[in-house]
Amino acid sequence: MTDVDTEFIAMQQLKQVMTEELGPYKTRMQELEAKMREIMDPYVEKIQAHEENIRNAVLMQEKSYKGDFGKDTFKKGYPRYTWDNKAMEGYVAAGHEELLQFRKKTFVKLSVTIEVL
Repeated sequence: MTDVDTEFIAMQQLKQVMTEELGPYKTRMQELEAKMREIMDPYVEKIQAHEENIRNAVLMQEKSYKGDFGKDTFKKGYPRYTWDNKAMEGYVAAGHEELLQFRKKTFVKLSVTIEVL
């Protein structure tokens, strides 16, 4: 057994104990969330209707709005272009090095994902 396996076992045990201790509170939270949804639903529908009215007004004007009670930002749509990197590298390898001047290189940060099974 590796040190990493030992860490996973310890983590799994702690999560199990935590889940057991939280059990009664989770039940109460579910009851409260259901009551909150019951209260919120009629308001949410009305708020969404107002948001849709604002969105439509801004779209008709095609410009952003800022007032005393809120603001809405209009962003014009635009095409986004992507390239097939593997195909482009093949094209460059076939004698078209001049394309390399247009290539931008960035690095993705290293990351570790932990999942307890």
